[in-house]
Amino acid sequence: MKYLLLSIFSLLIGFAKCNSAFAQKKNKPNLILIITDEHNFRTIGAYKDIIKKKGLEEMANPWGEIPNFSTPHINRIGNEGAVLTSMYSTTPSCAPSRSSMFTGNYPQTTGVTKNGKGIKKEANTIAKVLNKEGYSTGYIGKWHLDHEDQKPGWQPNPEYHGFTDYKYMFNRGHWKILGMDGDTPVVPIESGSKGAKEADEKSYTTDWLTDRTIEFIDKNQKEPFMCVLSLPDPHTPNVVRKPYSKMYKVEDVKLPETYSTTALRNEDYPGWVTKKQRFKVGYDSTKLLKHITQYHGMVKCIDDNMGKILQKLENLNLLDNTIVVFTSDHGDMLGELGHENKGTPYESSAKIPFLIRYPKEIKEKTIVDNAFNTADWMDTFLALMNVDKKNFDPNSTEGIDFSDLLKNGDRSKYDNVTFVRMDSWIAAITDRYKLVYDGQGTKPWFFDLEKDPTESINFFDEKEYKTIISELSSKLLDYGTRTNDDLVNGKKINPQIQSNIQ
Repeated sequence: MKYLLLSIFSLLIGFAKCNSAFAQKKNKPNLILIITDEHNFRTIGAYKDIIKKKGLEEMANPWGEIPNFSTPHINRIGNEGAVLTSMYSTTPSCAPSRSSMFTGNYPQTTGVTKNGKGIKKEANTIAKVLNKEGYSTGYIGKWHLDHEDQKPGWQPNPEYHGFTDYKYMFNRGHWKILGMDGDTPVVPIESGSKGAKEADEKSYTTDWLTDRTIEFIDKNQKEPFMCVLSLPDPHTPNVVRKPYSKMYKVEDVKLPETYSTTALRNEDYPGWVTKKQRFKVGYDSTKLLKHITQYHGMVKCIDDNMGKILQKLENLNLLDNTIVVFTSDHGDMLGELGHENKGTPYESSAKIPFLIRYPKEIKEKTIVDNAFNTADWMDTFLALMNVDKKNFDPNSTEGIDFSDLLKNGDRSKYDNVTFVRMDSWIAAITDRYKLVYDGQGTKPWFFDLEKDPTESINFFDEKEYKTIISELSSKLLDYGTRTNDDLVNGKKINPQIQSNIQ
């Protein structure tokens, strides 16, 4: 009798899993979009491996080969799907980049050209489109697109955005501990360092938001869903809960090779870099080393939580019917080129991780080198999800649908160039070259990432690059016209761009 009951119980569990999958089989795929904040792509093993294969060991591990540091769960997403090696923020700053993610438009079109601004009420977000397709749409974590720029600002104007489940959405903030006061989410401790010390595996922000995401998946497992998990880490403050705070030691990390590059201190320093973005001469670098250990601790905590999400999807037999994306809003210099944080066109600031798993359409171990940015996501996701044309007009966005490249690897139909901007500079970027103009009218910078992956040398005056500089300048003008970019079309930069077209 005992064995009979066990057999029946096992059959029921199996039936429940099959039933969950069957309920979604006739529907469109789910989408889970995991966004971290200020995440240097070189902290992810999948990117380290790709860089190492190019013979660039120092670039793969700018802070040294850190003992016992790995990201197996994030790696899995790319290993069982695709890793995009040239994905960029439209603007390497939180709000502008996020506005592009959810609308398929550039910041000058969304109106969010800097932090503190919100997307327009009438903006056609990906959530609004998927609502029409019968999807449940959830947003959990940092939003940073509220007009009132509240902090934390729980449930910021959800009626504008199209998300149907927004209880755990907040506008902005990087607290290390979250909780509930009755049925209301709260920030129990606002101090980052104190919050990290008090937090545990249930209350630490990354863990807490992940658990809410798992609850959302459980609740919506029988219907198609989109869920955004937006984690505030590994953005500053650079502190993390135990045991991650003790995992990596200062003596096991090093300053990046380019931290004190002589070129960073001379008069030819790029005009688009402000002094506050650079470490001052005499800065106590031991503080940076400590930050590096804590930063890697935050990434390790994130990776462990990605494992929980993948396991939940597997347990419900939903993993292969779910598009899983791991990415970030922008990068973090983390000491490279003597910088911290973001806001520059350098790789560690402007380039972001982007790994996507969807075995029904994307072959495992796919590597995509073409350059794209966050404005291209909405078109691509909706194409992979087979959204009805009556619910989404691709002509309403400025992004590029790169789903065919993910599915069949054909690069021929794609122009290998993307565009990144801040208020003071604009860049045209390919998988090898980067041309940067600044609003001050100073000499442009041209990088060859193959010859100089450290981005320490300006090749702008080298004759061998005149043709590619001309081509990229021409593409910048086309982009400026197409997206009404006032920087490209402005009095200082436009004549400069024109003068470099052969």
